[in-house]
Amino acid sequence: MTAVSHESARRWLWIAALLTMPVPFYLGQVEWAPVLRLAFLTSLFGAVWLAEGEMKLGSLLAMGLAQTVVYAALFRLGAGLLARLAERIGSPPLRIAAVGTLIFLLATSSLLPIYETPMSSTRLRSSIWQLFE
Repeated sequence: MTAVSHESARRWLWIAALLTMPVPFYLGQVEWAPVLRLAFLTSLFGAVWLAEGEMKLGSLLAMGLAQTVVYAALFRLGAGLLARLAERIGSPPLRIAAVGTLIFLLATSSLLPIYETPMSSTRLRSSIWQLFE
């Protein structure tokens, strides 16, 4: 794999993981949802904290920011390792198929109610389409 295609594979895998992989996080309650939801909830806490300035919201905001950065860095590292593994596949079309299949499986699994979202106003378990209801 050339340097560009390695970077491309890493970037696609990283984005897919951030958007679909459930991770545990705490923002007043424990949820298992993608980093995208963590970042969304953290931004909501940030907006309310800016408007009200309450100390408890500030601590939740700091926890959310820290968790978001840690998970983003871990997923970036994991995506880099997977892209490096994909380099070992001899044929370029097979490499593309392997990375594409992994992304497809992540996206497909996210359509099932695999996320635990107790802070949701409508349901305890959600799919990717229901995360922001």
